[in-house]
Amino acid sequence: MKTLLRVLIAALPILPCAAASDKGAAEAFQQLHALIGSWEGKFEDGRSHSVTYRLTAGGSVLVETWTLAPGRESMTLYSMDGSKLIATHYCPQGNQPRLQFARGNDPGRLSFEFRDGTNLRVKGKSHQRAFWIKLLGENSFERSETYVDNGSTASVIAKTPQGKAIAYTRIGSVGQDR
Repeated sequence: MKTLLRVLIAALPILPCAAASDKGAAEAFQQLHALIGSWEGKFEDGRSHSVTYRLTAGGSVLVETWTLAPGRESMTLYSMDGSKLIATHYCPQGNQPRLQFARGNDPGRLSFEFRDGTNLRVKGKSHQRAFWIKLLGENSFERSETYVDNGSTASVIAKTPQGKAIAYTRIGSVGQDR
């Protein structure tokens, strides 16, 4: 029986799905390079904030730095982990969720979904659960972020609405450390 099972498994075709998703993550990382520079956005309440993107570590890491207010900053580092594109978010709330590129329903969006993280158990805080970026040309993009309270149950997380999209406008270029 074991021999027959091995023969049947060996005869199964190898589907190109894994290679396509691997290629998609690498392509998504290259697409994110279009963000290199300085950007400005406005929260729903009208407060402005800036975001900069630059490459470091020989071009293997894209650094996203958010200046939310004087002395209040967050950072997300995008890098390939083998064939996966990972975004590690260093939040002012003191947690570090890791999100992974995932094919979404909208092919124009680069979607990221929660993978794991650290310091997610602190009560009264929240963490990033998902986000997407949509490039709208050379000088603008949109981004939506979804946060959940730390300790949320799976059913609460499933019912959490997606964050509202914020539009960003390019305000300058930034050099690259390759």
